[in-house]
Amino acid sequence: MNDDFYTMGGGHFWEDVFFYQKWRIQRNFVTKKCRLLDNWDIRRHEGTFEECRKAFVKYIDAYQLARQKGHMIIMIHSLGQSKNIFRQLWREALKNGFMAAAVNYPSSQKSLDAHVKQFHFFLDHLEDVDTISFVTYGAGNTICQRLLNEQAPWQSRLKLARVVEVCPYVGGNKLLDLLSRNKFTSFILGPMANDLTDEKIKKLPRITNMETGVVMAEKSWLKKILEMLLLSSQAKYSVDQIKQSTGAKAVKFIKNHRLNVFNNKDVCRSVVRFLKNGKF
Repeated sequence: MNDDFYTMGGGHFWEDVFFYQKWRIQRNFVTKKCRLLDNWDIRRHEGTFEECRKAFVKYIDAYQLARQKGHMIIMIHSLGQSKNIFRQLWREALKNGFMAAAVNYPSSQKSLDAHVKQFHFFLDHLEDVDTISFVTYGAGNTICQRLLNEQAPWQSRLKLARVVEVCPYVGGNKLLDLLSRNKFTSFILGPMANDLTDEKIKKLPRITNMETGVVMAEKSWLKKILEMLLLSSQAKYSVDQIKQSTGAKAVKFIKNHRLNVFNNKDVCRSVVRFLKNGKF
């Protein structure tokens, strides 16, 4: 079989379990088969995780890949999205001297528990990195909350720096809560939707072992219309309420009209500024 095959990057059926200099190993959430993708999302090998890892070592020599080192930002998207939402933030992070890994996970296919296990595996196999920070969006923050409140081997070798939560579900998410009660929309959104109800989100432990900042960007007009049609508009919270709910050190509100908030330059610059300096 010819391994040099262009893929779409596996946004919804593949989970990233290894990352190095834009190369990644992905695992199919159904078959558990793994594949090695290069920085252009071209499949270079397919098989078990160990086989793909060995194949990657050969490519390191063949392509003379530079060794990664230093501070890595782990980016976690929300429900129904993929790593591609972070393109502008990824560029801003690299421009400021960080390494960055926007991680794909099949958000509409598995439960919160399963996603947390994937990220533990991913971080256990993160190589040549000494410090990590996180940027989360929406439901991605619930994964980060669970991840940082569980014991795992990677925590003993990686220094934890900062977290920026972008549009976290403060006090829950009424729209998801409503959609999860409908059999049809619940099926489309997948098992994780049931883990994002108001009651369950409020019970999640806060992040206490990393300095945290929160960016609240205005919703796009499309999201506002959808919430209005479903009579599920989200409550507005003050800085003090957000700090009390999330444990954040700093909160910043940003005007926004973009459907993808990370296409907003002010959002990206604010996120990176907090990761560098601990303030917006």
